[in-house]
Amino acid sequence: MSDFSDVDFFENALESKGSAGPEHAPTGEYEAKIVASEKYKSEKGNWTQKMTFQIDGGNYRDHLEWYNLWHPGEDTKRIAAENFSRLALVCGLKKLPENGNDFVGLTLKVKLRLFEDTWENKEGETITSNKYNLLGVEKSDMKPAAPGEKPPF
Repeated sequence: MSDFSDVDFFENALESKGSAGPEHAPTGEYEAKIVASEKYKSEKGNWTQKMTFQIDGGNYRDHLEWYNLWHPGEDTKRIAAENFSRLALVCGLKKLPENGNDFVGLTLKVKLRLFEDTWENKEGETITSNKYNLLGVEKSDMKPAAPGEKPPF
């Protein structure tokens, strides 16, 4: 039996552009839900906490935010811990949880700034792409996920 017997094959796949997925949200305030949380090792070898925010119920592209909680630089580490603590507080937590996954399903309001960024990739090519800045977080009026409820909500 073929490993791919139940997978469709598209002969015109080279002609198709495919779906780019949801667009970036315009600059503004949005209801958000944390849909993923993971301890992540950067290319430079630093550990960070990577959080994925679902924006406006999935109507826009998810926002990723990295918190440099274990950065070797004390100032960077302190700023990251303050920002991460603020995130926990606006999500209704009284202290940092034991596990990053305890953030999944929590809700908040996020203030995002959309901007165009130009950068150089590893091949030396100049790339222009849209990016978000997380300008602030606030408490949300949205209902948090029920225990055991998994995204999408």
